[in-house]
Amino acid sequence: MEMADLITYAGQVAMSFEKASEMIEKFTGIEVSGSLIRSVTEETGEKVFKQDMARAEESYKKPEIATPQVLDRYKKEGVLYIFTDGSTVNTTLKDKNGSSWREMKLGLVFWDGDSISRKDGKKIITKKEYVSFFGGVEEFKKLLFDAAARAGYGKIRQVVFIGDGSHWIWNMCNELFPDAVQILDYYHLSENVHAFARYLYPDNEVKMKGWVNDILDKIDEGLIDEVLASLPDLKDVKLPVQVPNLKVYIENNRGRIDYRRYRLRGYCIGSGAIESGHKLVIHQRMKQSGMRWSISGGQYVAALRAKYASNQWDKVRAAIGL
Repeated sequence: MEMADLITYAGQVAMSFEKASEMIEKFTGIEVSGSLIRSVTEETGEKVFKQDMARAEESYKKPEIATPQVLDRYKKEGVLYIFTDGSTVNTTLKDKNGSSWREMKLGLVFWDGDSISRKDGKKIITKKEYVSFFGGVEEFKKLLFDAAARAGYGKIRQVVFIGDGSHWIWNMCNELFPDAVQILDYYHLSENVHAFARYLYPDNEVKMKGWVNDILDKIDEGLIDEVLASLPDLKDVKLPVQVPNLKVYIENNRGRIDYRRYRLRGYCIGSGAIESGHKLVIHQRMKQSGMRWSISGGQYVAALRAKYASNQWDKVRAAIGL
């Protein structure tokens, strides 16, 4: 059992199963092939993932039990933060367009009472949970709801949900957390403003930067009507793939960009926590050069990575039988 724990830990933390083999031999003198490490790691990851899904299914079916509501005066002070985002992982399957890249959804949940504020204003989160899913929102949302329930959803006074402009994210939030304050990730907004500015002023860097600063300053000041009035209506224009229709984008997210009010309330407004989570949970292990994953194998390793990044390796050991 202890050997299974060592193999699984090395299999998900090393850059590859072959590197995990080298690691184990170096520190124990025991030779374990990369193929065996893959097999044991994925087998353990499958157990962890299936246990997580079974619990999430139960929470989703019986929310009144998973998230019992308490009176406002008994709720904990502070904010329950829920972040979600997606990034792509290269797989062994190709879609009808010939692409082998698939989206790995990642969620992060934490109560700000479990964080320490640094002198520079940034927060160090001392207790958090990541959940991951290789596929659609129907299963991912169950994992996210279950994590929020265990973090105290229904017992914490304020809930803040931060995401990018994807419709599936806001639809999911409306269903699972209808009482949450929805905030459009400020950095995602800024990226889209910059992309649109490059489209407007492709040959004038100075004018482009000035335009970006003006738009972002007005949004920060709450002058949304003024911003919308200044943007061209391009509904009938076919824009390049990486260029958003900024007017439509802002209109669709108008209720999520009151950043001045959010800052006054002390809310996080950016997705730095989930972005760093993607790097830690997914990229460091699953997006190395030349890597391709089966859907099942990728999911099982991602489930282990989520436990590792959440400081919940004891749950992996329990699945092994330790």
